[in-house]
Amino acid sequence: MSQFFGRVLPFLVAVLLLIYVSKDIQFYAIQQQFRQADYRWICLVFLVSIGSFFCRGIRWQQALLALGHHPSIFRATVALTAGTIASMIIPGSGEVTRCATLQRTDHVPFSHGVGSVVAERVLDLFMLVLVLLLSFALELSRMQTYLAGLSFTAPNKLLGLITGLVVLSIVLLYWLYQFPVIREHPFTIRIIGFSRGLWEGIIAIRRLPNPGFFVFLTLLNQLLSLSTIYFLLLSVSSTHSLPPTATLTVLAVASLGGLAVPTQGGIGTYHFLVSRALVLYGLSTTEGALLATFMHAVGFGFNLLFSSLSFLIVPVLVQQRKQFDRPEPDA
Repeated sequence: MSQFFGRVLPFLVAVLLLIYVSKDIQFYAIQQQFRQADYRWICLVFLVSIGSFFCRGIRWQQALLALGHHPSIFRATVALTAGTIASMIIPGSGEVTRCATLQRTDHVPFSHGVGSVVAERVLDLFMLVLVLLLSFALELSRMQTYLAGLSFTAPNKLLGLITGLVVLSIVLLYWLYQFPVIREHPFTIRIIGFSRGLWEGIIAIRRLPNPGFFVFLTLLNQLLSLSTIYFLLLSVSSTHSLPPTATLTVLAVASLGGLAVPTQGGIGTYHFLVSRALVLYGLSTTEGALLATFMHAVGFGFNLLFSSLSFLIVPVLVQQRKQFDRPEPDA
């Protein structure tokens, strides 16, 4: 059942959304879109994507420095990029993969890696809220129109049931922990040790060597993400004249959609939400779906390329670490 929800269900959602969005698009139209694109802007997207990965790698390195680990920027970036392809297979697994990779290449404890990633995600969540607020402030009428056609409501009974189960689980775990046979079990000790390492990673953001630099890198990463979308819109004649605020709207709905309905590589979710957002700027539903398909394909292709290269580099870094850790023979 867990395998179904973790792998099969997101894949089914992605396929169904992709079929729904692309039902009126012919393959010939997608070919034409790629032929007519201005590849000078695509080259800029390529360079900005590289800069974005290194920006994220430097930011992750800052969080790890606060924990006393000193991976190089290159190793941190390679581990981060290697996790991208994992997310294309199983949503959300990229963070686990990059932490496991850095554990192999630099002996960074897995729990510390995960904790540092969680700390990053907390700050990213604030940035998402900021992007959403800016989108509403600058494109209020369009965002109201967009959200009017979407439903994010959940049944009150379901929310109450989930809350009750969470509270009950916490009480039950605390009660079981009172028994010495449970508290001193090796599995319990491992879970507690991992939880402590995770918490240390989360609160490490308070011990950052340069908190201002960490925040700057977070803002820079958002700027690079906006630049990527803006350059993609400029590469297509039908959206070349769209206002810059369209970039902010696309980033907002794409980020929120990836958080609410995570699918492999954003397939389906990105196509559906972004195509509907582009309709607000005068494009037809078919034109919006075609452009969303083009934008996603370019980004997906670059991510796949960088991630594949990282997977080739990781074994080399692991071998270098083994040679470094190997004791020198006695003279």
